[in-house]
Amino acid sequence: MLIGVEALQAQQSPLSSPLNSKEQIQIAADQLDVDNRNRTFIFTGNVKVVQGTTVITSEKLKVWYKDDTAEQASPQAGNSRIQDIEASGNVVILFDGRTATSDKARYSTENETLTLTGDNATVVDGKNTIRGSKITLYRAKDRITVESSPKGRVEAVFFPNSKDAD
Repeated sequence: MLIGVEALQAQQSPLSSPLNSKEQIQIAADQLDVDNRNRTFIFTGNVKVVQGTTVITSEKLKVWYKDDTAEQASPQAGNSRIQDIEASGNVVILFDGRTATSDKARYSTENETLTLTGDNATVVDGKNTIRGSKITLYRAKDRITVESSPKGRVEAVFFPNSKDAD
Protein backbone atom coordinates (compact mmCIF):
# COMPACT_ATOMS: atom_id res chain seq x y z
CA MET A 1 0.00 0.00 0.00
CA LEU A 2 1.25 3.48 -0.90
CA ILE A 3 0.04 6.45 1.15
CA GLY A 4 0.67 10.19 0.93
CA VAL A 5 0.97 11.79 4.34
CA GLU A 6 -0.13 15.35 3.66
CA ALA A 7 -2.02 15.45 6.98
CA LEU A 8 1.23 15.48 8.94
CA GLN A 9 2.66 18.24 6.77
CA ALA A 10 -0.42 20.42 7.19
CA GLN A 11 0.03 20.35 10.97
CA GLN A 12 3.78 20.75 11.17
CA SER A 13 6.54 22.62 9.43
CA PRO A 14 7.44 20.93 6.13
CA LEU A 15 8.79 17.42 6.65
CA SER A 16 11.70 17.47 4.27
CA SER A 17 14.80 15.36 4.05
CA PRO A 18 17.45 16.30 6.55
CA LEU A 19 20.55 16.99 4.45
CA ASN A 20 21.16 20.05 2.33
CA SER A 21 23.99 21.26 0.13
CA LYS A 22 24.64 24.53 1.93
CA GLU A 23 26.51 23.37 5.02
CA GLN A 24 29.63 21.29 5.50
CA ILE A 25 29.25 17.63 6.40
CA GLN A 26 31.43 16.22 9.20
CA ILE A 27 31.82 12.44 9.39
CA ALA A 28 33.50 10.41 12.13
CA ALA A 29 33.92 6.61 12.20
CA ASP A 30 36.23 3.83 13.35
CA GLN A 31 37.48 3.18 9.82
CA LEU A 32 37.48 4.76 6.35
CA ASP A 33 38.07 3.05 3.00
CA VAL A 34 38.47 5.35 -0.02
CA ASP A 35 38.05 3.92 -3.53
CA ASN A 36 38.94 6.63 -6.06
CA ARG A 37 38.31 4.34 -9.03
CA ASN A 38 34.68 3.77 -7.99
CA ARG A 39 34.41 7.23 -6.42
CA THR A 40 33.30 6.06 -2.98
CA PHE A 41 34.09 6.59 0.66
CA ILE A 42 33.01 3.80 3.03
CA PHE A 43 32.94 4.64 6.73
CA THR A 44 32.45 1.76 9.18
CA GLY A 45 32.04 1.40 12.92
CA ASN A 46 30.24 3.94 15.13
CA VAL A 47 29.55 6.28 12.22
CA LYS A 48 28.35 9.78 13.08
CA VAL A 49 27.45 12.40 10.49
CA VAL A 50 26.77 16.02 11.46
CA GLN A 51 25.51 18.72 9.12
CA GLY A 52 24.14 21.77 10.86
CA THR A 53 21.52 20.50 13.30
CA THR A 54 21.16 17.14 11.51
CA VAL A 55 22.85 14.13 13.13
CA ILE A 56 22.97 10.66 11.56
CA THR A 57 24.34 7.60 13.33
CA SER A 58 24.78 4.14 11.80
CA GLU A 59 27.10 1.16 11.62
CA LYS A 60 28.16 1.89 8.02
CA LEU A 61 28.04 4.88 5.68
CA LYS A 62 28.81 4.81 1.97
CA VAL A 63 29.28 8.08 0.08
CA TRP A 64 29.34 8.22 -3.71
CA TYR A 65 30.89 11.33 -5.19
CA LYS A 66 30.94 12.76 -8.66
CA ASP A 67 33.94 14.33 -10.35
CA ASP A 68 32.86 17.61 -11.93
CA THR A 69 35.85 17.80 -14.32
CA ALA A 70 34.13 15.59 -16.89
CA GLU A 71 31.04 17.80 -16.88
CA GLN A 72 32.52 21.25 -17.13
CA ALA A 73 35.76 23.12 -17.37
CA SER A 74 35.66 25.94 -14.85
CA PRO A 75 37.73 27.46 -12.07
CA GLN A 76 36.17 24.75 -9.88
CA ALA A 77 37.44 21.97 -12.16
CA GLY A 78 38.76 19.11 -10.13
CA ASN A 79 36.27 19.57 -7.31
CA SER A 80 34.14 16.62 -6.38
CA ARG A 81 30.65 16.63 -4.99
CA ILE A 82 28.48 14.16 -3.15
CA GLN A 83 26.07 12.27 -5.33
CA ASP A 84 24.47 9.79 -2.90
CA ILE A 85 24.81 8.82 0.75
CA GLU A 86 23.70 5.47 2.17
CA ALA A 87 23.67 4.67 5.89
CA SER A 88 23.03 1.11 7.04
CA GLY A 89 22.77 -0.75 10.33
CA ASN A 90 20.74 0.79 13.16
CA VAL A 91 20.24 4.08 11.36
CA VAL A 92 19.01 7.02 13.46
CA ILE A 93 18.55 10.47 11.92
CA LEU A 94 17.79 13.52 14.08
CA PHE A 95 16.59 16.55 12.07
CA ASP A 96 14.26 19.51 12.57
CA GLY A 97 13.06 18.15 15.91
CA ARG A 98 12.17 14.83 14.27
CA THR A 99 13.65 11.35 14.58
CA ALA A 100 13.85 8.83 11.73
CA THR A 101 14.94 5.24 12.31
CA SER A 102 15.49 2.43 9.81
CA ASP A 103 17.71 -0.45 8.78
CA LYS A 104 18.94 1.56 5.79
CA ALA A 105 18.67 5.18 4.64
CA ARG A 106 19.73 6.55 1.26
CA TYR A 107 19.87 10.23 0.33
CA SER A 108 20.08 11.25 -3.32
CA THR A 109 21.33 14.80 -3.86
CA GLU A 110 20.15 14.82 -7.47
CA ASN A 111 16.55 13.90 -6.62
CA GLU A 112 16.65 15.48 -3.13
CA THR A 113 15.06 12.37 -1.66
CA LEU A 114 15.66 10.44 1.53
CA THR A 115 14.50 6.82 1.45
CA LEU A 116 14.24 4.87 4.70
CA THR A 117 13.87 1.09 4.40
CA GLY A 118 13.50 -1.79 6.83
CA ASP A 119 10.81 -3.74 8.64
CA ASN A 120 9.97 -0.78 10.87
CA ALA A 121 11.16 2.37 9.15
CA THR A 122 9.75 5.20 11.27
CA VAL A 123 9.55 8.98 11.36
CA VAL A 124 8.50 10.56 14.67
CA ASP A 125 7.52 14.23 14.90
CA GLY A 126 6.49 15.05 18.46
CA LYS A 127 3.74 12.51 19.18
CA ASN A 128 2.98 12.06 15.45
CA THR A 129 4.41 8.85 13.99
CA ILE A 130 4.48 7.18 10.60
CA ARG A 131 5.80 3.67 10.05
CA GLY A 132 6.22 1.36 7.06
CA SER A 133 8.76 -0.75 5.25
CA LYS A 134 9.74 2.13 2.94
CA ILE A 135 9.38 5.83 3.67
CA THR A 136 10.44 8.33 1.02
CA LEU A 137 10.79 12.02 1.84
CA TYR A 138 10.83 14.23 -1.27
CA ARG A 139 12.57 17.42 -0.20
CA ALA A 140 11.93 19.51 -3.32
CA LYS A 141 8.27 18.46 -3.51
CA ASP A 142 7.63 18.68 0.26
CA ARG A 143 5.97 15.27 0.09
CA ILE A 144 6.20 11.87 1.81
CA THR A 145 5.15 8.40 0.67
CA VAL A 146 4.97 5.38 2.93
CA GLU A 147 4.81 1.81 1.66
CA SER A 148 4.06 -1.38 3.51
CA SER A 149 5.77 -4.72 3.10
CA PRO A 150 3.82 -7.77 1.91
CA LYS A 151 3.83 -8.91 5.57
CA GLY A 152 2.89 -5.61 7.21
CA ARG A 153 0.86 -2.46 6.90
CA VAL A 154 1.47 1.26 6.97
CA GLU A 155 0.81 2.77 10.39
CA ALA A 156 0.27 6.42 11.24
CA VAL A 157 -0.66 8.19 14.45
CA PHE A 158 -1.56 11.87 14.21
CA PHE A 159 -2.64 14.37 16.81
CA PRO A 160 -4.86 16.90 15.02
CA ASN A 161 -4.52 19.59 17.67
CA SER A 162 -0.99 21.01 17.35
CA LYS A 163 -0.72 21.64 21.11
CA ASP A 164 -1.29 17.87 21.65
CA ALA A 165 1.60 17.02 19.31
CA ASP A 166 4.25 18.58 21.55
